[in-house]
Amino acid sequence: MQKKNNYLIGVTEMTIANSFVGVNIILNKYLIEKAPLMLLLELRYIFGVLILLAVSLLMKSKFQFYLTEEKFSKKDWFIYLLMALSGGVFFNFIYMCGMDKTTATSVGIIGSSIPTIIVLFSFFFLKQPLKQIHVFCIFLVVLGVLILNLSKPTHNNSINFDSSKVWLGNFIVFLAMIPEALFTIFAKMIKIKVSPVISGLFINLFNGLFCLPFAIYSLNEVNIFALDSNIWLFSFFVGLFSGALFYVFYNRGISKIDSNTAALMTGVIPISSAILAIVFLNEPIQIYTFMGMICVLLSIYLGVRFGDNSKILFQRIRQK
Repeated sequence: MQKKNNYLIGVTEMTIANSFVGVNIILNKYLIEKAPLMLLLELRYIFGVLILLAVSLLMKSKFQFYLTEEKFSKKDWFIYLLMALSGGVFFNFIYMCGMDKTTATSVGIIGSSIPTIIVLFSFFFLKQPLKQIHVFCIFLVVLGVLILNLSKPTHNNSINFDSSKVWLGNFIVFLAMIPEALFTIFAKMIKIKVSPVISGLFINLFNGLFCLPFAIYSLNEVNIFALDSNIWLFSFFVGLFSGALFYVFYNRGISKIDSNTAALMTGVIPISSAILAIVFLNEPIQIYTFMGMICVLLSIYLGVRFGDNSKILFQRIRQK
């Protein structure tokens, strides 16, 4: 019972984490046209570091990174660095290069390709078997994506997209899903438990240091003190939701579930992005949108409800 409760808590935490990705899409859709890309990335990681630094100071354990007596080896640190950069600057740089050429709904829809990539990578790199329940749930996610795609308008209400650029934008965004999926794979390769807050702090710090020279170079294009106040505000929220809270909830959740279930949880991304696009970007709402969401939600429910029958439900790489 305790194991199942921990599993359900992990599912909830992963759902919240992936919802922040939808928020990230909407905020970055606005920001990408306002300032140089590397400067925007640097701002989000600076805010992420500051937010998590403040949180860590309020924690009883302060800056305690390890939750057990085991420590990272050099190999663990290398994998951890790859995890940080793949899910951080590599993913965000590629997908933000493509998102200004397509719609926010399309970006969220393409994000649903992550489950398939994660499951395949888990099979090849983590040697986790592909069970029938996971294959069926992946099918439901893909079906939901196809149905959602039927509701995607050719033209946004406020912006007209060139069809060739839309295809290019969609392709670039899809490429970004590869490092995003690798984030989960690398996370599951590390067996030593660490503090989610301090881990998120380190991840933001590593990405901020990586982006720093490029951000400084981009200052030749813009005066940072002349940036619109909305850029600072939205960058703060990106740092809060995607740079800080995402890593906290993700690191908490990923240690409680197997990587195949983690793959299914990414089905939340198109739901959150579609809802936010409808509310904030005035993208039209259609019956196909709800049908697609139902398919994605059903896949998540079935994966959680019947995943234990596949004998992989409680298979924890980090479990002692």
